[in-house]
Amino acid sequence: MLDIIHSFILGVVQGLTEFLPVSSSAHLVLLPKIINLKNEFLNSLTFDVLLHSGTLLAVLIYYREKIVKLLVGFFKGIFNKQERNNTEFKLSIFLILATVPALFAGAFLNDYAESNFRNPVLIALVLIFFAFFLLYADRKNIGKEINNLTLKDALIIGCFQAIAIIPGVSRSGITITAALLLGFKRQDAAEFSFLLSIPVIFGAFVFEISDVIKHGVYESISVLLTGFISSFISGFVAILFLINFVKKNSYLPFVVYRVLLGVLIIGLFFKG
Repeated sequence: MLDIIHSFILGVVQGLTEFLPVSSSAHLVLLPKIINLKNEFLNSLTFDVLLHSGTLLAVLIYYREKIVKLLVGFFKGIFNKQERNNTEFKLSIFLILATVPALFAGAFLNDYAESNFRNPVLIALVLIFFAFFLLYADRKNIGKEINNLTLKDALIIGCFQAIAIIPGVSRSGITITAALLLGFKRQDAAEFSFLLSIPVIFGAFVFEISDVIKHGVYESISVLLTGFISSFISGFVAILFLINFVKKNSYLPFVVYRVLLGVLIIGLFFKG
């Protein structure tokens, strides 16, 4: 029963932190200590893949209509040159190109980042630094919409996304920050970040699933389903919440939360 509870908690945290600009890495530093996590499977790559599949399903369902339009626009543009000026075709191409830097970073630097940047104090400092970066960027938005996205914008946001390989940065946080710096509206910055998460999460899923298949899964179905469903539901709620929240509010609450979390991690580290 305790494993099911832990699976639920981890699923909820993964779902929320995948899309809210607060950093999943920072929470994973604290969480095992808070819930006294001892089950090795819940710390395994297999369980990580399971949680990623839940958050991937959440964003696919939330943006299902948008995704269909992007796919239709993409294939129309591929086979018909006259369709290549359409918004859907250009946005689909921009999303693909913006994903490339993160794929390179993940393929060549992931192991190095995991080995050298997992110190709790370093994660906390990164968390705090990029919180203030988000605060600065939040004041730069001038109301640009996602339909006005250019190739240059997409590549800049994509390069920023690659920085998220450093624990504590937050993938959603850094891509939203980049979009705000480029002048996009808060809501549109979040929307592009979420759409950009689809190929990234899918890529991580594909990259990790081979190891899962190779080693197999030896865990009760109830634990597996609990993690998957909780990450899916919390991920969907996180997307829905943030999109609606930033229509009328700034990102300041997330800045404050990140700073407080960073201070807490540092305090707990030195307390021992």
